[in-house]
Amino acid sequence: MSNPVYQNEVKMSVRTARLALLIMGFNGILAVLSLLSLYGAVNRSRYFGSVQFASVIQTYSTVVFIEFAMFMLLVPAITAGSISGEKERKTLDLLLTSRMTPMSIVFGKLKASLNLVIILVVSSLPVLSLVFIFGGIRIRDLFLVLAALLISGFFAGSLGILFSTVSRKTTTATVFSYGSMIALIFGSYGVMILLQYLNTNNIGNFTNGIGKGIYLLIVNPAVSFIALVYSQVSNEDYIAGLCSTYAPLEQGFIIDNWVLISLLVQILVSVLLLLLSSWLLNPLHAVSLPGRKHLEEH
Repeated sequence: MSNPVYQNEVKMSVRTARLALLIMGFNGILAVLSLLSLYGAVNRSRYFGSVQFASVIQTYSTVVFIEFAMFMLLVPAITAGSISGEKERKTLDLLLTSRMTPMSIVFGKLKASLNLVIILVVSSLPVLSLVFIFGGIRIRDLFLVLAALLISGFFAGSLGILFSTVSRKTTTATVFSYGSMIALIFGSYGVMILLQYLNTNNIGNFTNGIGKGIYLLIVNPAVSFIALVYSQVSNEDYIAGLCSTYAPLEQGFIIDNWVLISLLVQILVSVLLLLLSSWLLNPLHAVSLPGRKHLEEH
């Protein structure tokens, strides 16, 4: 049976101009950047008398990195108000007293949010396909990037749903959602650099750079995405480069299959976050931010 929350969210989203404007703005930015990069590549080819494939590949990597960054900015903002918005409108109690379980409410909200992510990913295909004018990127590479974008969107959306569940205000949920993404993406790098500093200054017992500390980055969606794109556009192994700098002796199955394992970890963590959100949505278990105050039973 179809999820009523999902159906209602989809109906509400398509009845406003917000969806169309978002798609137009998202793809407009990507298109402008892609065309500017291609224009530069064509101008350089006129100067050198041949197509500089490095410029074309750089166009592809630049566009997909910008698309990833836009996803990391958009998805938390979209999902942060999914549950907290119901609280602010005083409609969450009606949902909880219906036949729907907290799990179905959470998954309905996330599915509606991911619908937008899928629409943005699919609608960006024509822009990303501009690289095929000159070649150098396979269709398989493009779909791998899109799959990584979807998984990263799922991960960011699950974080947004969790903070939306435990927050009474959408503003609070948004702040915590962005804060958690910043901590994951930049904070893990910060901890790694701190460990490297301690190692360089002989503060602590380190024998292999930061050693196992390199695995802090396994939950960092930006690292896995960068590593995937680097493997497509160059012979450089991004993870091997990080290891040579921070943990030169670290090697093995995880290092060799970093991108796949990182994406699987993101999926696993996302599922756990959704299960936790549905458990917390139950009035018997619910908590609110700021402060861990129990909600009143309705």
